Amino acid sequence: MTLSPGLRTGLLAAVFLLFSQMLFWPLVDFAERIARPSAIDPRPAITFTALGEDRRVIAGGEVFTAKRQKQQGYYAPLVPGAAYARFAISFAVIDPEVPMGFYASRRDDFAEIRLNGMIVQPEVTVSRQQGSVNVGPYFVPLPSAALREGANMLELDVRATGTVNDFPTFAIGDADALARAHRWRTFMLLDLPLAGIAIQLFTVLLCAVVVWPREDRPRINAVMLLLGLSAASSATLSYIPPTWPFAITIALYVLSSAGIGLAAMHYAQSDGAVTLVPGRVLRWIWLALPVLVAVPMVWAHLEPASAAALYAGTLKASFWFVSALCALAGVLLAVAAARGGMAFWFERLVLTVSFCFFILDRLGSIFELHSLFDPAVPLTLPWSPIVGVPLGLSMILSLARQASEARRTVVQSNAILAAELVQQNAKLEASYEAQKQMLQREVMLVERQRIVRDMHDGIGGQLLGLMMQVRGGGASPVEVEQGLQASIADLRLIVDSMDSAEEGLAETLRAFEHRVRSQIEAAGIALDFFAEVDEAIDLGPRPTLQVLRILQEAVTNAMRHSGARRITVKSLAPAAGPIRIAISDDGTGLPEGFRRGRGLTSLETRARNLGGALTIESGSEGTRLALEVPVSASPGAD
Repeated sequence: MTLSPGLRTGLLAAVFLLFSQMLFWPLVDFAERIARPSAIDPRPAITFTALGEDRRVIAGGEVFTAKRQKQQGYYAPLVPGAAYARFAISFAVIDPEVPMGFYASRRDDFAEIRLNGMIVQPEVTVSRQQGSVNVGPYFVPLPSAALREGANMLELDVRATGTVNDFPTFAIGDADALARAHRWRTFMLLDLPLAGIAIQLFTVLLCAVVVWPREDRPRINAVMLLLGLSAASSATLSYIPPTWPFAITIALYVLSSAGIGLAAMHYAQSDGAVTLVPGRVLRWIWLALPVLVAVPMVWAHLEPASAAALYAGTLKASFWFVSALCALAGVLLAVAAARGGMAFWFERLVLTVSFCFFILDRLGSIFELHSLFDPAVPLTLPWSPIVGVPLGLSMILSLARQASEARRTVVQSNAILAAELVQQNAKLEASYEAQKQMLQREVMLVERQRIVRDMHDGIGGQLLGLMMQVRGGGASPVEVEQGLQASIADLRLIVDSMDSAEEGLAETLRAFEHRVRSQIEAAGIALDFFAEVDEAIDLGPRPTLQVLRILQEAVTNAMRHSGARRITVKSLAPAAGPIRIAISDDGTGLPEGFRRGRGLTSLETRARNLGGALTIESGSEGTRLALEVPVSASPGAD
């Protein structure tokens, strides 16, 4: 049977939620059992008298009753003018020698504790953290000297705060068992929240400094918002002192608490699940939230008689708001986990369980909840501060896992890129070799064309003219011999020009002088050759060959056409450049109206390709060609 995609997603989401509850409820049951004495006093009410600032009885010594409200403690309206309330708790003792103690689930401002008239705590206890809403537990051993067999009376003077006289749930019994429960509850209510605030803020900073991919930024921003508001909520509960106006404490807690629900929805909807609430609606809720909280606070200030009801109503509304949003966010995370397979499953699971703790904390303030495994175990722990440590640590682990996956992806990508780079290098080398061969063929073709041109224009013309003279009978043996000698000289120049000029410029010029001197002097022309060239100058084979060809062409033209009796070649090339070479003769010069032929054009082209310049000066005293080339001539000049 093949399941439809929608049914399959629903089943997987249900399995995900079931698994999250299988983790959630055992943790709740275990924590509640170790952090709560089994001997919590079940009496439905306790009595008290009102005290003034000097701790003297007021209101005519009238005895008031504080009734128990679920598992949270005992509450009664605040007596006008009362600064303290003296609660009286009677209890029975069977054996006064057995160590006994007094345990309270919340450390209130116990100004003084007396047992059967003996002072047990003479001064105000300074707790490790003085929060207005959430503080640690309290334990004090009861001195055996003050205990009596049978009925005993414990009197506790408690400072009145807020709008009601309140007294926490308590237990009087075995000192060791109560001390053990006190240590566990102190760890959960004081140590874990403080560590949770630090870990969550560290995680926020860690997320802030990492450069995330664009597609991950909405989810990471939602995580940062969630952790920051969770830390703010814990700090509000645990560290705002009772001296602050109670309305400010309530407003800050409601804002941070409601923000947790909105951040949970932001995260769940950015995680790829269905968008239930459009983003613009969530933004409007963010903007309206401070106003919605400020209105009842201001009203309570203007109408003190209705303050208690307004505070309670605001808190209850925020509890329902956060619970609903966290529940929706948990469902959306389950759907995202069902659609995304194993991707981010750990992060989604931890957040879903954390959302359940947020819900339990809020609903536990509205309803009297008990353990799922034992109805006799009430749920009294404030879970929002406690969940900060596992929430922050799990997000750090999730970030570390993502960083590890990113590093593995980078390593794999680098390996793939390295392999592709090797392939591309091989292709480039093959392409370079092919281009090199093509360039060599092109150079050979250019050389062939030059040789053909030189043979056609030089040797070919001379032999053709000589043949015409022989046919006409006008050529003497001496003229034939001279013509053949000129053709042989041209042929040698052509062969010499095929040298590759692999040496430096100075060596190339010396070799050039050695080759052409005998040819020029054999033609009856004197050669003056001067060269002051730095030995370190090396233009490269091809540019050097171009300089050599310019020299050969200029000297050949002077031998053939100038009618000169002396040819002078001067070369000057310091290490820093430029290279200056001048070829001059004492011939007749270029005729008036002379038009540049292919030879001179070729010389100028070669000079430009070298990055230099060629100038020609001619007159009745002869012709002078001057070549100037920078030392940085390109090796690729052609």
